[in-house]
Amino acid sequence: MPLVNVTPRTVAWAALLCCLVLAALAAAETVTLPAEAPARRTVALQEVWRLGGDDENDPLLGLVTGGAVDDQGRVYLVDRQLSQILVIAADGRLVATLGREGDGPGELRSPHGVFVTATGVGVVQGFPAKITYLAPDGTPAGEARLGGEASEGGFHFVRRIAHVQDLLVGATGRGAFDMDKGTNTTTSSLGVMDMQGTFRTTFAEHVQEQNFQRFEFDETKNWAEHSAWCVSPQGLIYSAAARDRWAINVRDLAGNLVRTCERPFTPRRRTAEDKAEVGSDMRIIMNGRRVEPEITALDTDEAIAGLEAAADGRVFVVSSWDRRARLDKGTAGRYDVLSPEGQLVEQLTLTFPEFDPEHDALVWLDGTRFLVIRNFEDANAAMDGGDGGDEEADLGDAEPLEVVLVRVSG
Repeated sequence: MPLVNVTPRTVAWAALLCCLVLAALAAAETVTLPAEAPARRTVALQEVWRLGGDDENDPLLGLVTGGAVDDQGRVYLVDRQLSQILVIAADGRLVATLGREGDGPGELRSPHGVFVTATGVGVVQGFPAKITYLAPDGTPAGEARLGGEASEGGFHFVRRIAHVQDLLVGATGRGAFDMDKGTNTTTSSLGVMDMQGTFRTTFAEHVQEQNFQRFEFDETKNWAEHSAWCVSPQGLIYSAAARDRWAINVRDLAGNLVRTCERPFTPRRRTAEDKAEVGSDMRIIMNGRRVEPEITALDTDEAIAGLEAAADGRVFVVSSWDRRARLDKGTAGRYDVLSPEGQLVEQLTLTFPEFDPEHDALVWLDGTRFLVIRNFEDANAAMDGGDGGDEEADLGDAEPLEVVLVRVSG
């Protein structure tokens, strides 16, 4: 049996480590919130400017999927279809177009996210996982390849990236093929990285295996903690802790669990029509043909469908009852709002007369400003029309995409 040399210094370090672990565990409290918000408030969103639509003098829009705003009120629109970023001044004027389609330095390929940095913007590409940095004049300013190079094996992807305190927080993953078994294993997680994409910590890991010969979409197996998450400017990461309960994990940028917020909640029960819609928009192309997956749909919606953090640290929660598909016309969004300390303060309903939940989308900017993307679903269907599927959408009467910057009044 080998001998271990135990010194007083070794014992001291072990005791200190034990104390730190116990302190971290003790700090992770559970906060129980009331079932009903103490206040309900309805606010009409006020239009600031709009682009696109039938105005031939406005810049051409493809499919705008996201945006960001800087401290001078400029809005950065990411156009996934045209692979570019439109920079819009506070008064609605187009002041710059950044990026172009391609795979070279400073070029973009179907980007879906953008964030503002101290020296320009970062543009998020889902697959292969990459962030392209651009200076304010559009010149290349470097890039970050998340998960390493393709030569390292498998493939890497990113679902969403946020920028906070000179760090990146994101839901990313890696897929690995096993040709002998005929499977692909996807490992995804939430993580904190430096600006070059090097991970400092990961958590909420989710592993899923898919068989090439039998594609399945099982909601029980598919749900993961990164399905709904956000990060506040103050450096707290919020994520849905469970599919069927209203529970939110709160972590710091080191990945330590700070607290869990819970409240009594009954998820919305689905109708037969709702269940039939689950997975209906999935398009899987194998050897040039579309493959229909085997779908296992659950009886309820996810308790928490979305999370967003405002500039002042408040957290906006979208429940299963308030998803866009469940809203009435004229209602652009509805949120349960938490204070920066994690207390439930109100239910906030945002209205916009033109908003049609079946066709339009509400894009988060900072909790005060939002983007209303009119005719978003038609534009999305038009972009997906060339995916090689055996069904063609009837888009002859589709309305053109229009972007409206709105803000919360009062």
